Amino acid sequence: MAPRALVTGSSGFVGGHVVRRLVADGFEVTGLDIAAPRESFDASVREVTMDVRNRDGVDALIAETRPELVFHIAAQASVPASMRDPRTDVETNALATLELGFAAAGVDAERFVFISTGGAMHGEPPPDELPANENTAVAPMSVYGASKAAAEIYLGVVAAQTGLEVSILRPSNIYGPGQNPHGEAGVIAIVTRAMLRDEPVTLFGDGSQTRDYVYIDDTVDAVIRASERTPDICDISTGEEVSTGHVFEELARLTGYERPIVYADERPGDIQRISLDPAKAARVWDWQPHVSFEDGVARTVAWFSDELAVER
Repeated sequence: MAPRALVTGSSGFVGGHVVRRLVADGFEVTGLDIAAPRESFDASVREVTMDVRNRDGVDALIAETRPELVFHIAAQASVPASMRDPRTDVETNALATLELGFAAAGVDAERFVFISTGGAMHGEPPPDELPANENTAVAPMSVYGASKAAAEIYLGVVAAQTGLEVSILRPSNIYGPGQNPHGEAGVIAIVTRAMLRDEPVTLFGDGSQTRDYVYIDDTVDAVIRASERTPDICDISTGEEVSTGHVFEELARLTGYERPIVYADERPGDIQRISLDPAKAARVWDWQPHVSFEDGVARTVAWFSDELAVER
């Protein structure tokens, strides 16, 4: 009998990639997402459209499907949105995670894999503490980061009280083919699509702020390893800082974009510099990133180019 897995956020960027990997690995997958599926998965995937905050509905689904593995990826993932609407952010990212953890433990799930955040977890560490690691002070500057930190603490309680094994990934900025270019999160996807369409693009800040970008395929590999190996909390990242200005320059070069960049004020909750040390993930999960920023961005631009060609 195929092992059973539940993936929340299955219609999203990371969730969709995880579902495809699990199907390839022979799992029987139930996908749960607030949005209708953007694509049709393999027939072995059951797709359920439901808000993860629907406690009764989620509890009933878990009781029915009795997943052995739970991959909790559903989230409110926009820092600006979390600052405008903190209640929705906290209910989605913290409370729903706590309730899902107890529900998974209630059906004797073997492992709960939670996608937290690395980039928003530590606020603004001093420059001499970069790249940050799992022992760097948790000091988020946004409601989004705080809600993810709270969810990690809640899952610690669930694990202590029920024995549920919990693995927590703290990814840096994930990017790659399939990312939603229409929201406020995911600068590479947003800017790539706009540049390919020759539309104005906006850079918030002066371009000197830095992020640590990790490619989607590397991230999915980390998710799978987190489900198979010692349960722990690990940063999933490259350890390299890339400035936002360089991101825009590289995307403009790859897309042939010639318009001037529009500059705007930084947004509330945004941080100036962050990078994460992936050394612990290498030790505990035998994971390391393989796709360089240059290669990953080139693959992303090629994918969006193909998608826009189909639209036309």
